[in-house]
Amino acid sequence: MTPFHLVFSAVLVVTLVSGAAATALALTRNGRSATQRRVIERLSHIAFLGASAIIALLSKFGES
Repeated sequence: MTPFHLVFSAVLVVTLVSGAAATALALTRNGRSATQRRVIERLSHIAFLGASAIIALLSKFGES
């Protein structure tokens, strides 16, 4: 496995897990506290940054 594939796989897994966790927490209808909202926001930010990193990695891979 090349370093690119290793980095890409790690970013993909972290992005999918954080996005799924944010979605699952957001869909629970139990009373949301301020802490829960912050966790959801941070997980969403991680997922967004991961998606941006995936796009950047794929664009760099395409240039090679």
